[in-house]
Amino acid sequence: MKRVHFIFLGDVEGTGSRFFIKQKAIELKLKGFCHLNEQGRLEVEVEGEANAVDEFIAFVQRGVSIQAEQTGFELSIFDELKGYKTMTSDIV
Repeated sequence: MKRVHFIFLGDVEGTGSRFFIKQKAIELKLKGFCHLNEQGRLEVEVEGEANAVDEFIAFVQRGVSIQAEQTGFELSIFDELKGYKTMTSDIV
C-alpha cells in the first residue's frame, strides 16, 4: 500500500483532466481526492495497493488529457496512508 500526491503544472482547467483522473482512480480502486487548489493548480492525492498506484502514476506520465497544456507535475510518494474512504473530486 502507498499514497501519492500530485500538483500539476500548466493549464488543465476545462480539459477534462479531473474527470479522467477520477475515473482512472476509481477503475484502479484507489481512494483520495482531485481538485483545483487555491493557486488554481490541479491537486491529486490517491492511495491504495502499490501496483495500482504505480499504474496510476504511469497513466499520469502518459498524459491525462490531450486537451491539457500540462507542462509537468510534482510528485511525492508516501508509505503512510491517510485512510481515504472514497475518491472525491470538485466536479461531478
